[in-house]
Amino acid sequence: MSNINKKELHDLIERMPDDFTLEVLQYRLFVLQKLEKAEYQLKQGYKTSTLDEMRDLVKEWRGENIQQI
Repeated sequence: MSNINKKELHDLIERMPDDFTLEVLQYRLFVLQKLEKAEYQLKQGYKTSTLDEMRDLVKEWRGENIQQI
């Protein structure tokens, strides 16, 4: 997990615009790493949260009232 081979890196760079910054490349590698981790966790049966569950968590962290149905 989180390893990339030369061909994958080459393919990623080929899909980049002709003029890009290292920060943009780093960000794309970071996103790929996070997606790989998420895919691995799903395959391992980790519980995922729905968007509504995440919104409720944010409200809870902010101290807002959560309406239960």
